[in-house]
Amino acid sequence: MKGNTQGVRALVLAAVIIVIAGGGSFAISRYVVSSAQEEGKGLAQERAVKRSAQQEVEKQAAESAERQKRLTELLATLEDSLKTHPFDSMLVVSAGNISYDLGKFDNAARYYAIFLEKIDPSNTPVRIDYAYALYQMGRQREGMDVLKGIIAREPKNQSALFNLAVMYAQQDDVTNALRWFKTCRDADPKSMIGERAALAIRQLETTT
Repeated sequence: MKGNTQGVRALVLAAVIIVIAGGGSFAISRYVVSSAQEEGKGLAQERAVKRSAQQEVEKQAAESAERQKRLTELLATLEDSLKTHPFDSMLVVSAGNISYDLGKFDNAARYYAIFLEKIDPSNTPVRIDYAYALYQMGRQREGMDVLKGIIAREPKNQSALFNLAVMYAQQDDVTNALRWFKTCRDADPKSMIGERAALAIRQLETTT
């Protein structure tokens, strides 16, 4: 029974994590193909569904590859421009964001750090992105501490609260995940992020 509960919890946590992923992920459609009851029509329908599923997977993969290519080319252009304009705010942030989208979290953290140290130390949204880049590159505790620092100054910053909750959820720490999701929700229940926090709470509470 314990193993089954852990399995359910893992699935729910995965669903919660997807809530924060937003447009950064590419969902692969899944198709349930029932076993054919008849050799003729049933098998033909099964093959048609499988072909449709395969075509959808190939389409998604092609679109993802094309997006990766465009982002890589754009990042190269930005980095070339940064050689002559190293502290241009838009160039630095854009390079950080694109690096993050490409999964180059060390690059992203470096650009966000440059922005915060040299351009605008008070920019909270960039600091939140910096925290998540640190987390994704394996510096989890450091990233979480950055978010906690933001929350200490801005107790109702829902972006910081939500991201911290997600980090705890990714670590399978349901108690702290619920704590921060609830704090996020209570800060403004009617906002979009407040509603997403409420959804995450409902999902997590099914595991406790």
